[in-house]
Amino acid sequence: MLKNYTEVIVAEMLEEVLDELKKRMPDLCTCERCREDIMALALNRLSPRYVVRDEGEIYTKVNMDQLGGKAEVVTAILHGCEVVKNQPRHN
Repeated sequence: MLKNYTEVIVAEMLEEVLDELKKRMPDLCTCERCREDIMALALNRLSPRYVVRDEGEIYTKVNMDQLGGKAEVVTAILHGCEVVKNQPRHN
């Protein structure tokens, strides 16, 4: 099954980052629409990493851990949060 591992890791890390950020930015909206906007903005800043098999996902995960990939993901999520905080698109 073909999947973008970058999307998997952003989805996994989003809640953790939002939980920490809400402590410093209580006015950040975390409704479903804003979460999706944050995730889309983050993914647009990151390179896709497509995998086909579980072995490819494990290899990609190890590479991201070793090469500072998680820091890059957190930075992209934070950027998405800043944009959404300043220009939320929900009703």
